[in-house]
Amino acid sequence: MEISLRSLTTRTAVSTASCVALSAVLTMNSASVAHADYFSGGMPNRSFKIQAVAVNSTWMNHLRNATNNWNSAGVGASIKYNVPSKSTFTAGPYFRSWYGLYTGYDSRGPKRYFEITVNSKKLSEDAGSKLSAWSLSTSTHEIGHALSLSDNPKTTKASLMKHSRDRAKIQKPQAYDKAEVTRIYK
Repeated sequence: MEISLRSLTTRTAVSTASCVALSAVLTMNSASVAHADYFSGGMPNRSFKIQAVAVNSTWMNHLRNATNNWNSAGVGASIKYNVPSKSTFTAGPYFRSWYGLYTGYDSRGPKRYFEITVNSKKLSEDAGSKLSAWSLSTSTHEIGHALSLSDNPKTTKASLMKHSRDRAKIQKPQAYDKAEVTRIYK
């Protein structure tokens, strides 16, 4: 009987330890979900350059305004546009369903660079008379990815990074977006 009790006690202790360990893992995972808005494809810091490639003056204005939206957001961003850089911004008529596409390259270190591609065809089809506002919203959104913000943040607050945003009204980083950039790069 003593062996059985000792065995039972050992099994109970192991089971209890397993439950405590599982609880700790679940707690740590749930804590990280609170900040699920981080995008690992972003730049290593808030200062970087973007070179415009094959864009007309209208798209150059959208790029300028999008970088200014972030530079004036109070998040410590220092983004220079249309200067020699491996990171590029282009716009054109693509036969795809997306408005903008961000692609990061290399590791998240000093060699990191990205390409932003904006789909002028899809924006023109869907925006109607609000094409300029939608184009600026999309351009600013894509630069948000370079600042390590992911799509569709888990928040009920207004966000430039939500696909469901009203692109005619939201062209600048919202309070939530600003707080996330500040948190990520502290």
